[in-house]
Amino acid sequence: MATATQEQIVRLAPFQEEFLADIFESAKGLTGPGSQMPFAEQQLAGLSEGQKQAIANALGGVGSFAPFLQQGSTAVQQGIAGAQGAGFTPTSFQDFMNPFTEQVIDKTLEDIAFEGAKQQAQLGAASVGQGAFGGSRQAIAQGEIAANVADQQARTGAQLRSAGFQQAQNLAQQAARQQLAQAQLAGQLGVSQAGLGQLGQQMGVQDINTLLGIGSLQQQQGQRELDVARANTLAEQALPFQQIGFMSDIFRGVPALQQTFSRTTTPPPSTSSQLFGLAQAGLGAYGLMNQGRGFPFGGKA
Repeated sequence: MATATQEQIVRLAPFQEEFLADIFESAKGLTGPGSQMPFAEQQLAGLSEGQKQAIANALGGVGSFAPFLQQGSTAVQQGIAGAQGAGFTPTSFQDFMNPFTEQVIDKTLEDIAFEGAKQQAQLGAASVGQGAFGGSRQAIAQGEIAANVADQQARTGAQLRSAGFQQAQNLAQQAARQQLAQAQLAGQLGVSQAGLGQLGQQMGVQDINTLLGIGSLQQQQGQRELDVARANTLAEQALPFQQIGFMSDIFRGVPALQQTFSRTTTPPPSTSSQLFGLAQAGLGAYGLMNQGRGFPFGGKA
């Protein structure tokens, strides 16, 4: 004979079951098929315009000072050569001798000789007047005049040549000093030219450092903007999960309102039980029929 079973079913209140079903449905929407979220990859800010300009200036400025150094070196070499050629030698005065010196000397000697001739003529005239022309006294006087003329010519020529030599020597020394000064100036200009090249490079480096500083600030700002954008994307993606978590916290915080239901289940009779019941029913009916005829169960009259 089949035995009936009884079971008890405990369920949440309908509004709680509905709330919990909404949470599960939302979670499935976030993690189920076709719900993959875009990956918020981390990005790196590239070179800023300032950094690019600094790099371009640095590349363009490499070796820019070389022409200045070359020009400076050339000027210094010229100065050295000029200084070496500015020396005074014993023959340097020859280049500064007055080419008309000998002509001046010759003309001066002629003038002295002319004066001597005049003196000789005057002496002769005086001797004739005294009746001593051709005498020994006249000869002595003429010899003195000739000696004086020769001596004056010699001293005057020597003085003129000495003055010309001294003037040429002074001019040579002055020229040597001027040449040496020009050589020194050329050397100083060469050094200054090289210094300009170095100064230009230093100023270029300062500009490059300034651009790098500005470019770094630009790059840092760009990186911060990328980081903020990524953080916003991650926050936007995390918001639904946070909302589900918030709903789950609310659900856990509400006391469970449970309802208990009882259910009795009786299984249907088996085939043998059904046949046995039918046999009992048939026998009972047959016995009733025999009792009505006065025959005992299973007997004959």
